[in-house]
Amino acid sequence: MDAGVANVFQIVEYSRDKWTMERVPRALLFCLVGMAFVVYVDPRPPGPGILKAFILLVGFLVIATLTLFVFEQIFEGGTAAIRLLAAGLVTLVLMALFWNAPGELLRFPPRRTRVGPNILGWMLVIGALGWITFALYRHFNPARPILMLSRAGISYHASLLKNLLIPWHEVRGVDAFERTGASGIPDRYPDLTAVLVSREFYDQHILVKRSVFGGPKRSWDTMFVPKGSLMQMVLHYELFSVDPKHIREPVEARWKSFRIEQPSSLSDAKPIPEARQVYGAWSIDGSPWQAIKFLVPLIGIIGVLAVSTGVWPR
Repeated sequence: MDAGVANVFQIVEYSRDKWTMERVPRALLFCLVGMAFVVYVDPRPPGPGILKAFILLVGFLVIATLTLFVFEQIFEGGTAAIRLLAAGLVTLVLMALFWNAPGELLRFPPRRTRVGPNILGWMLVIGALGWITFALYRHFNPARPILMLSRAGISYHASLLKNLLIPWHEVRGVDAFERTGASGIPDRYPDLTAVLVSREFYDQHILVKRSVFGGPKRSWDTMFVPKGSLMQMVLHYELFSVDPKHIREPVEARWKSFRIEQPSSLSDAKPIPEARQVYGAWSIDGSPWQAIKFLVPLIGIIGVLAVSTGVWPR
């Protein structure tokens, strides 16, 4: 039996780390393509200037990451206004760095009527390095879990919906997600876990927490879907790159164990000395395929940069 199911008193967290890190090889490929555009199609700045510009971009991202880390540590748990102020200060730091960048990096031909290979290449490089930096930062400095299961209930915290706690006694059932189509016949999705709550609980405790900055309405509608007199909260396993059973089984086990408990009894919860069960965490598995995905584009980037300096002939 799964460890998260066997010990229902153990806290279970779901991380986006694996989902984010699995896209780093793709970002490396975009970076390689961008550098190929710059070096082979439109080499500006010429020669060693390309390598200097690349190093400068990496330096910008490192400084921005360190600045973000400092602000996160200082303003951890702060109000929305404080976090907005911190984000503004980080933006000012980036603007100051960009303003003082060497002219050779920012020099583009005037009155360009189209996006040339040079600009497109640097856009790909900047976007790819930005994603890689973000992925590594979140891997070594994880954010608050989006989804967490404990004896108290289901905790959910994301841009769409913050600081939500659904106590187990408010859960009416745990089942596969169902959506009624235009024909009136419900479509059942056995891989998607749906937590059923009453419409009253949804209106009073969930809908009021919806963030105006959480994204389009369709994101909300894919997470909360009516089912008769109840409301389904869909727990999408794809968000965490885990098997469907790693959500269904822990949720079902805790609901069956704690659904008769009331909030007054939660103070008697026993502390669990074991480490928390974390699903969706990325790690080096030692497989050849994982090594190929990361090393091949990385070696290609190094080779293209070497060509730009004249170390290797074109």
